[in-house]
Amino acid sequence: MIFDLKFKNRKGVTDSLSRYVKEAIENIQVENKIDIVIPVPVSKKRFLERGYNQVEEILKSADIDFENIERIKNTRYMYEIKDCGKRKENVKKAFKIGKNYFQKSVLIVDDIVTTGATLKEIEKEFLENRKAKTVIFFTIAVVKDYFK
Repeated sequence: MIFDLKFKNRKGVTDSLSRYVKEAIENIQVENKIDIVIPVPVSKKRFLERGYNQVEEILKSADIDFENIERIKNTRYMYEIKDCGKRKENVKKAFKIGKNYFQKSVLIVDDIVTTGATLKEIEKEFLENRKAKTVIFFTIAVVKDYFK
């Protein structure tokens, strides 16, 4: 379903995906006293290609409020990059957080995690530059090798 949403422009699958994530995200929000939910942003180039941010569409379908940060670097598709170090370099300094989240608990939502490079870069940006109190991640899918 995620592949179809991201690469086959089938936005209709967001309804199915949102049913799976709504309760989980709401539970995380309560248990961790989350102040802000933020979807991983896509670049302007990717947005123009696809016409939407797939994570935003899932959150909208789940009726979960969120705020956006900006992806300021047009990165390569992560699935094209196998090397973990090159993935980190690909997303280095790729995100801009325009708002101050001082002392806020932030939940970052992504569709799929392979190595965690994107999430770690966003976390770094929040903790180093915006002084968020905590950053927690939620992802719909994880590549099986992630836990090795």
